[in-house]
Amino acid sequence: MKSFVVTLFLIALSLTNSRAQDCLGFTLKTGTSFELSMFNAKDKPTGKIMYQVKDVHKEGGATVMDLEAQFQDEKGNQRTPYAIHYTCTGDELIADLSGMAQSMQSNMKNMEMKLKTNQLAYPGKLSVGQKLSDGQMEADLTSDGTTMMTMKMAMTNRQVEGQQSVTTPAGTFDTYKVTSDMNFENRAMGIPIRSSMHVVSYRTNDQIFDIKSETYNKNGKLMGYTLLSKAN
Repeated sequence: MKSFVVTLFLIALSLTNSRAQDCLGFTLKTGTSFELSMFNAKDKPTGKIMYQVKDVHKEGGATVMDLEAQFQDEKGNQRTPYAIHYTCTGDELIADLSGMAQSMQSNMKNMEMKLKTNQLAYPGKLSVGQKLSDGQMEADLTSDGTTMMTMKMAMTNRQVEGQQSVTTPAGTFDTYKVTSDMNFENRAMGIPIRSSMHVVSYRTNDQIFDIKSETYNKNGKLMGYTLLSKAN
């Protein structure tokens, strides 16, 4: 379950008038789809997440993309789709981290999710040596007005360490290697459960999702990874 939640995180961006919108040098439009495939440390497939852009529109000076995400496990079983949002301000791309909390909610009947903090930002252009701002997500899961669980996540020490060519089923990409530390704290009925890990992501300046993302435990052992397997 932990690796699935982490993948959703990692993994973890209006066409109402039939026009596409440009953001940071690439075009966003409805109907665009992406697929991220997940693997364990032994290269065994563990599932995939399919994303489809449902709407792209302007909100003030920003461009907002509404997506639908659908998780499918290695046996082909699908979970209930959920919505996420990405925002392009013109200077940076702000990722929606709520998929992690929504994946937890899908396993808890009659729960309501209330997001308090939800942001992971990428600058318009990455460069080697660049330090990135921290990312945070905090949400309460409530039932009949009572908070049953609080989820907190922080991504710290984010920096661009180098450049590397990465090949996936979606193609070959010139990427930037971004490293960060991820810390979780889930508090259920007042009892805290904490965990930490290290994330290595490979990104380009013209894709909203990581091309590849690797998750390591606190001892440096690979837990699993994701690949961008389809993009159109």
